[in-house]
Amino acid sequence: YDFLESGMAAADVFPGNATPTEELLKMLVYGTGVYLAPLHVCLSVAHNIVSSLRPYRGELAEAARDRCLGTAVKVALFLIQGPSAEMPRSTVKRTGGNSHIAVCAGGPTTLGVGSVPHSQSHPHYAYLEQKAVKEMEHLGQEARQQDTIVDILCAGTCPVRMSVLQPLLAASGGVLVLHDDFGESFGLNLQRSVKRAKGFRGVLEARLSDGIAVTRVIGPGKEAILDGHETFKNDKSVAIQMLSIEECQSFAFIMELQGDIEEENAYFQFAARYSETRQMNVTRVVTIRLPTTSSLSAYLQSVDEEVAAVLIGKRIALLAKDASDATNMRASVDEIVKDIAFKFGKAMPKTKRWQFPSELARLPEILFHLSRSPLLGSIVGHEDERAVIRNLFLHASFDLSLRILSPRLLMHREGGTFEELPAYDLAMQSDAALVLDHGTDAFIWMGTDLAADEGKGAAALAACRTLVDELTEQRFPAPRMRVFKEGSSQARYLQARLIPAHKDPPYEQEARFPQLRTLKADQRAKLKSRFFHVDDLSMCEWMRSLQLIPPEPC
Repeated sequence: YDFLESGMAAADVFPGNATPTEELLKMLVYGTGVYLAPLHVCLSVAHNIVSSLRPYRGELAEAARDRCLGTAVKVALFLIQGPSAEMPRSTVKRTGGNSHIAVCAGGPTTLGVGSVPHSQSHPHYAYLEQKAVKEMEHLGQEARQQDTIVDILCAGTCPVRMSVLQPLLAASGGVLVLHDDFGESFGLNLQRSVKRAKGFRGVLEARLSDGIAVTRVIGPGKEAILDGHETFKNDKSVAIQMLSIEECQSFAFIMELQGDIEEENAYFQFAARYSETRQMNVTRVVTIRLPTTSSLSAYLQSVDEEVAAVLIGKRIALLAKDASDATNMRASVDEIVKDIAFKFGKAMPKTKRWQFPSELARLPEILFHLSRSPLLGSIVGHEDERAVIRNLFLHASFDLSLRILSPRLLMHREGGTFEELPAYDLAMQSDAALVLDHGTDAFIWMGTDLAADEGKGAAALAACRTLVDELTEQRFPAPRMRVFKEGSSQARYLQARLIPAHKDPPYEQEARFPQLRTLKADQRAKLKSRFFHVDDLSMCEWMRSLQLIPPEPC
């Protein structure tokens, strides 16, 4: 689109079935049109352009329509590079390093660069998909060379073929976000997408005490090869090239001991070097000293259960590449929990059961949520959606990773305050409003008794919406917010994410969900009557099926 034309939407149209020729691309760069401009300068023209868009009126099915995403990104990269595209790369001063392409997609790429047939039953689909993956990876590498991030924001219910788009995202440092439609959530993520990067051309180095080795690094980067003059003599550091520097992303370092550590302390040093968006070079060094111990109890008490769960979750999710892998990884979670109990717990006399260590009381519950979560469970409808959440989780910051693993539940109270509760279905009380933060999704559930009182119901709903906005203000992607009432079809979204503790005996319910003690006998009976039988296990049932005794709640 030409931003010079102010009276109407004007555009140069290129064929999307192949990469435009050099002659056509030069016409863009050296012609009279203006295709890149600060938004505040061309706002009225941008409004005309968006307003000129019209719905598709043909007869082709949604998935079969022509979409040339790869070709469009190719043209956008050429526009960003400008006249320097014709000069040898060694003579060109690199651009500012804060370029960003936001792709708005409504279905799979079916035409041109990186395209696949709309139907997976096509006789040559496997070959064409492999070819498309290579083309998208090459396109992502081109974007990376120009310090350009490519984000893809999808809307609608049409599958986008995540397996084809992922190489473009991985190589350029971008993300893919799914939306139900081109509505408020889409607009919010579009805003946050173009503002999220804090720097480019980054390198992260880790140096550890002798006897400690990094076995895997999980995050938005790849192994970096450093110049010899930048490293120490006999340097054993691990270096990672960071594709972008963002507050909403992180790296997980998986380490192993190669033997006993004789020293009283172990040292961990991390150094990050990158160029920020204003061309300033930044170096940050963090050095941590941790004491060693020969006491098993002291070691267990020092473990941060939430961090341990996130690290375990990232290792598991990395291997869960498809639905079949996810099923196998659920079994792996079971084995990890049993392994921890066998190594650090104690065998109960006259039984074959083991007591899970009390020092790690929260860990089994978080890992139980992991096995039921969108990463491994069946609560998302399409493989594209599960793949998007998996890739987001592998790159996400600690806080967002924890929320994706283990949802946070808050109950609305009188006066607009909230009480945080365990994420159990026992919280679904008819006179209450609930907020569930599950990382990529936020749910507001209104009990029927509360919703029947228009005044109280409206006040509670407004307070819940405000809370969700506050909890997710800086989060990218912005979570989808769903609001529904008790008994509605959408209420299953909430219940599927809560542990079915209604199946446990009353004494265990009270021990793990103390809020029940505030209910009267008739209220508890009413709550119990609202649940129906489900095959899903509660956490306590799950642990007993593994021949383990659940730890006492914290």
